[in-house]
Amino acid sequence: MNILNDVVSGAARQFGREFGRAGANSILKGANYYAVKGASDYSGRIKPSDSDVVKSIKEISKVKFVSTNKGNISRLIELTDLVISSIEFNGNQTLSEINDITELINQYNDKFNHGSALVDDDYKEKSVDYLEERRNEFVSLIAKFNNDIKNHIEQNLEIAKSKRKSKNTAVLLAIPLLGLQWAYLKSPGYTVLSILLCWTIIVPVINLISLLKLLLMKEDKFDQEFNPEYVYFSQFNIKN
Repeated sequence: MNILNDVVSGAARQFGREFGRAGANSILKGANYYAVKGASDYSGRIKPSDSDVVKSIKEISKVKFVSTNKGNISRLIELTDLVISSIEFNGNQTLSEINDITELINQYNDKFNHGSALVDDDYKEKSVDYLEERRNEFVSLIAKFNNDIKNHIEQNLEIAKSKRKSKNTAVLLAIPLLGLQWAYLKSPGYTVLSILLCWTIIVPVINLISLLKLLLMKEDKFDQEFNPEYVYFSQFNIKN
């Protein structure tokens, strides 16, 4: 029995290629912005601390197939309903869970392929038609889900690029040792300190240290510290 298996497998592989590995390639450290989570623990019982996606993965692993066509169709519908209810785009929260979502889709697909192989090809019943409808819904949902993610990333990446601070500009502003770079880098604490203590030797010393730090700082390190939104959204490798 093969109900859209090739189509759904293709949709799942496309999702994994575009967002799964890409999202895990370069994880933003620290508390400046969202981070793509690493592998979660998908084993054991469902815990209150589990996300909805992880709970669904564990629910999928609990589904067991039986010896009857009717029973297995029922379980395939259960699996499909479960994954459909779990796939919803929620902005950056979805991006932070991209690895878990990829795992959910892959586990569902593997489980469905296994279960559908146990159903006779000539088995005909209304539940089979309903299952095919739900599988079609899943394919459409994945297409929309992918599109929503792409649009969200592309739009926010453009905004982040337009707001991206330049290391060269920061260095030029730091050269007079007046603390002008702090206003540019949106560091209010140091900006206020530079104004209040401008008549002392402290400000030039602090700003000399800042200048040297900026000169020695690599571009990617500068972006991580001062352009966290750009770093976050640029880690996703969108393919058109």
